[in-house]
Parts: sequence; structure tokens; C-alpha cells
Amino acid sequence: MTDLTPITSSAGDGALIEDLTRRAVAANKIEAGPMMLGGSTITRVVREDERIEVINLERLLISPERHRGTATLYDPVDFSDYVARLRDTSTTVWADEKRGRVTAVFNDHHQNYGGVSPAGWRDHTAVLELQPDPEWLAFLALDGKYLSQVDFAEFLTDHDTSFVRPDGATMLEVASSFRARRKAEFSSAVNLDNGDLQLTYNEETTPQTIRSGQIEVPREFVVQLTPYLGYPLVELPARLRWNLDGGTLRMGFKLRRPDLVKQKAFADIRSTIAGRLTSTDDAGITTPVLLGPAPNAVTPQQ
Repeated sequence: MTDLTPITSSAGDGALIEDLTRRAVAANKIEAGPMMLGGSTITRVVREDERIEVINLERLLISPERHRGTATLYDPVDFSDYVARLRDTSTTVWADEKRGRVTAVFNDHHQNYGGVSPAGWRDHTAVLELQPDPEWLAFLALDGKYLSQVDFAEFLTDHDTSFVRPDGATMLEVASSFRARRKAEFSSAVNLDNGDLQLTYNEETTPQTIRSGQIEVPREFVVQLTPYLGYPLVELPARLRWNLDGGTLRMGFKLRRPDLVKQKAFADIRSTIAGRLTSTDDAGITTPVLLGPAPNAVTPQQ
């Protein structure tokens, strides 16, 4: 009969684990040889087939034997505060610009003291996942591409709040002009002295009537965008692009070096984190923020 006596131990975790092991052996009627106890792990030789069996009972302890796992945060200040609370001299922080991620490894390899450099498992981490701004993604998705005049008008309408020079109201007027001339045939595009682009069109209003006119569009404009949610908006210049093919007008835009804007935003975030972590705390710990991907966790040898 299985022993159903409540599992208690006044001698600590070691006695509790040994007691659990004996109960498991008795319940399964397995003849076992000598047992070796190391932390929460028991190693024994099962005489049934002389195999070595390793049992880890850490899950039954009140708390884990060591720190591990990953915490994910979205705000640089929250990330800095979390790291500052848990760090010690083996903590390293890595800023991966390509992935838009900052990772703190709390149990990295230790510093070398007197020729001794203890290794760390590198599996206890905190990650700052910078969230891309939807408006930024929308502009980058169409950067350098051509759209039909109707699709271009829809884009201007959907994102009018991002335009600063000319302002959103001006861009809405441009969008309305394109919608009203969706059946027009465009014949020429001329750069004006004021920096605008003048598009000339012919539109058939009745079978006997063709109306001609012009639409003026800003040749260059400035938008306010940010690569990451919560990061301040940055002005980004853009240049209008157009293509006339057999009277069909296609339009688009080209942003001026958005990669540099994103690079600077990440550098500023890295600097903010570094400023909060490199100042010596009460324990005398400073934690630099290194540029590059975080090291992988150590894989135990089998």
C-alpha cells in the first residue's frame, strides 16, 4: 500500500528530498542501490537493470535553487530600474541595434580576480523590446514606391497628421484634387520656382467636352515620425516622386535617410540606459551598456 503520510521535514530540503525518493522507490517496488544527494538532484543506481538514474526534485522546493528565466519590458526607464534592482558584478548589458533590443544578462561570466574567472549560465536575463511606431512602419512600407493617384491620395488622407511642412490641411487639399481627377489624363509635370510640382491634365467631362487644368503638389515635404513608441517625434524630410506613362500618373515619395534617424533614436535610448546604470550604486556596482547582441545561454554538457 502506498504511504499517504503528509510530507514534512524538520531537517531541511535535503531530508525532504531523501524522504520523497524513498517513497517513490517503495511505491514502484524498485530495488535501488546507494543514493547520492547533490542539492535537489539525486543520483542512484537502479539494480533492476543496473542503469544510472538522475532525479531532479527542484520543482518540489519552496523556491528555485538559482535565478533564471527572462523578463520582457517595453520602456527604457522600467528596464533600467529592473536591471538596477537585480544586478551584481557578473551582470552585463548588451544593446543590439539591428534587432532593436537591449538585453541584461545577470549571470554572465564573472570578472577575473586573481586568475579565477567563474563561468555563468547566462540564462537569467531581462530584455527591453522596443516597440516600432505604426506611423513609422506605414511610411517605410511605401518609401521609394509608386502608387496610383487614388492610392496616393488615400495615403495622404490617412496620415495627414504626420505632415508639418506643408501642414496636414494642405496635403488634404492635394488628396482631394487627386480624387476629383481620378479619370483625368495627365500630360506633363513641371517644376515651379516656388518648389512645387505642376501637373497638367485633360479630363473629358462630356463626350464633346475636354477640360484642361493643373494641380500643384509640394515637391518636398517634412513629416514628424519616430521609430519607436514612446520616443520623441523627429522631423524627417522627404522628396516627391512621380511617373507619367501614357497619361497615367503614378506618385510616391522618398524619405531622406530614415536609417540614420533610427540609428540615432537607438543611440539615445542606449545612452539613457547607460546613464542610469553606469553611475555607481550603494553597492559600488557599475554596469556599462555594450553595443552588440547578447551572448547565448550556456548549454550543459551531457
